[in-house]
Amino acid sequence: MKSVRNTICTAAIILLLASTAASPQQIEPSAGGEPFEKIQSDFAEAYNRKDVPAMAAFFSENAVRVTPAGVFRGREAIGRELQRVSVDLGLHDYSVKRMVSRLEGHVVFNAGEWQAKLSDGKQYHGYYSALLVREGDGVKIFGETTNVALPYALTPVRGKMK
Repeated sequence: MKSVRNTICTAAIILLLASTAASPQQIEPSAGGEPFEKIQSDFAEAYNRKDVPAMAAFFSENAVRVTPAGVFRGREAIGRELQRVSVDLGLHDYSVKRMVSRLEGHVVFNAGEWQAKLSDGKQYHGYYSALLVREGDGVKIFGETTNVALPYALTPVRGKMK
């Protein structure tokens, strides 16, 4: 009897761990409606065109962007950093997969995973979170945080983005 109970407990723990590891991969529907959904794809298109003024325009005038390179305050500073990363460093083939989207009052919180390549072809990926707000008739990024993750080979749980 004790052996059966141990087997059931072990199976329950394995199922719990398996469902916990899989849950970050589930994509939630976008909160806030179509304008909040569209900003993500429009930003990625501008990024891949290396259109720095268009990328910077997605941020509110007093936005804050936190990256591994530092904290950038205001649309102008964010634009300079986007220039450095997308044009000067040659980051390209940028894509993003939103995994979490929550509406709280007038703010949408999104989080997910990004990937891109440098001009030498080396693949990078990381995670982001963003606060989106309505500004006039549009939507702007009020705050964004990005990181660069360890290479896939060094991460024990992660697989490649699908």
